[in-house]
Amino acid sequence: MFPAVHLTPCVGIHSVPPSSYVFLRPGRCTVSKYWDFDPEKRIRYHTDAEYEEHFRTVFAKAVQRKLRSDRPILAELSGGRDSSSIVCMADTIVARGAAEIPRLDTLSMYDDSEPNWNERPYFTKVEEKRGRTGWHINVGTQDPENIPAGEQPPESPHGRFVPTPGYDGRTSPQFRMCMASQGNRVVLSGIGGDEVMGGVPTPAPELENLLARAQFRALAHQLKVWALEKRTPWFHLFWEATRGFFPPALVGVPKYMRPAPWLQSSFVRRHWAALTGYPSRTKLLGPLPSFQENVSTLDALRRQLACKALPFEPPFEKRYPYLDRSLLEFMFAIPREQLVRPTQRRSLMRRALVGIVPEEILNRKTKAFVTRSPMVAISNDWVHFAQMTQNMLSSALGIVDSERIWGALQKVRRGEEVPIVTLKRTFFLEGWLKDLRALGIISLGTTLKPKLRWQATIQS
Repeated sequence: MFPAVHLTPCVGIHSVPPSSYVFLRPGRCTVSKYWDFDPEKRIRYHTDAEYEEHFRTVFAKAVQRKLRSDRPILAELSGGRDSSSIVCMADTIVARGAAEIPRLDTLSMYDDSEPNWNERPYFTKVEEKRGRTGWHINVGTQDPENIPAGEQPPESPHGRFVPTPGYDGRTSPQFRMCMASQGNRVVLSGIGGDEVMGGVPTPAPELENLLARAQFRALAHQLKVWALEKRTPWFHLFWEATRGFFPPALVGVPKYMRPAPWLQSSFVRRHWAALTGYPSRTKLLGPLPSFQENVSTLDALRRQLACKALPFEPPFEKRYPYLDRSLLEFMFAIPREQLVRPTQRRSLMRRALVGIVPEEILNRKTKAFVTRSPMVAISNDWVHFAQMTQNMLSSALGIVDSERIWGALQKVRRGEEVPIVTLKRTFFLEGWLKDLRALGIISLGTTLKPKLRWQATIQS
């Protein structure tokens, strides 16, 4: 998945962790944090309206801080609550004359062939509210013969070092055309909103808080309420809340955190912590369990963003309003029940932004997700992916079991459930290793598998 933020693919070279400084002396190197969240900070009000007013203030400030540019700023607009809220709040700030930008543009991506990703009606609602249509990009699978010559996806570089597998900093031709035509050099992203605003409707952090503070009567009541809402036995919810207090080695990790089944078992044993997202036990004493969960989630976001390469062609800066420090401090200090309630995920955000964000977006059930397109892409380029499993550098290095990943590819072709994102990352890693070999950085012989080559040929 995503490695620790201080790691890089280069031996002996490390990144400086967030909010830290490095002190170098002869023979010594010390890394120290100069700032961190205060686990003792609490924000408590008597009414929901007070929380909503405070949220609007800190959220507006978080967006305003990202609106500093002498050129028009481009905001990603997917149609979800996160990106829509940023755009609508930015428009409110611009209307007040409190933004240092000439204009705010939007960029929306769509795929009409994807049954689970019908976002066009939602980002259109935001465009109607702001009275301006943004730039639209069709990301659906296209026939290569129908793509103009100038828009063909770039091949693997083979001439320069790409720091991290799958993140080489290049943008699509449509994205480059959008930025060039509008003069954008800053892009606003909604990353972090789902994790920070209570997008995951789980009662576990709230129940853990009640358990850690021995508020058993309130715990029993909330177990009953959440069990009725989720139609789940209360004992299952209680176990989900208590398992976090036990070591992961004892209770295991959830299914979604487990390593990909096609990784070699010896590799998984050596790198279990990294492959499962560095799981840790929730401490019963000390900071509230919800605070510990917030910090852990933020650490995962940091690891995700640390993998991304700096963009070029054209270069631009990406900004994340939901990761603003003041906003995070507020969200970490308020009661958990303000964020997620039995009948409403993102409760505070949805209540506070009424009248600012279109009602159809605030009250939509769930954000769309893409499942079909990656599977179609693999099926359409079946021979290429099948051949990649024949002579894998990652297999020779003891990372991937080529037979298992071949089986996973066959499942994809049959339309069966497979962790498709992890599968794509595995092939990114394989391509990255081959680029390193082409650049002469690594030299490793691998064994051809005639059986897989024959299977790829007859099944093409």
